[in-house]
Amino acid sequence: MKNKEASYKTTTNLLAIAQKHFTEYGYFDVTLEKIAEEANVTRGAIYHHFKNKQGLFIAVLDSVQKDVAARIEKAALKSDDPWQQLILGCAGFVNGANAEENRRILLVDAPSALGWDTWRKIDQENSMRTLQEHIDDLKAGGYLCDDVDTSLMTCSISGALNELALNCSEDDVVLADSKLLSTISQLVSGFRRKES
Repeated sequence: MKNKEASYKTTTNLLAIAQKHFTEYGYFDVTLEKIAEEANVTRGAIYHHFKNKQGLFIAVLDSVQKDVAARIEKAALKSDDPWQQLILGCAGFVNGANAEENRRILLVDAPSALGWDTWRKIDQENSMRTLQEHIDDLKAGGYLCDDVDTSLMTCSISGALNELALNCSEDDVVLADSKLLSTISQLVSGFRRKES
């Protein structure tokens, strides 16, 4: 039990320090030696827990994805209306992805450090999966046009949100909430069943 606790404490500490370093310096300028030194462990300890720098980065990215997911959920739950939850959750993604501690890791370094296929797989297992589930619920609830393919809708919205988030980070600005919500609302409105 003590070994498990010590291991958990070490990995938690390494992840926090690594996230700080990846955020500040970027993946390619971070050295495992500096992380090990700040964590007061050997470089071998990092290899033991994460195999290599990329493994450590993937673990940090997983933590960032969880943070963004929590922000999506918090934003979506500001409404009880499922359609409004879609819009608010999408805005939560853009804002969460652009949070200072997430932006560089998620939007800038992850695609280049991991390669497009790996980054896309991680994105599909996190943000896209959550979005797909909500869109499937909207379809089941009768909110969407009959001919809407929920998988294609998910890909369309996810791609647009990634571009929107990237655009915001390049300008180092997150769109004002009303402008962001209006943009997302217009983006998704074409999928919605028209009320008769």
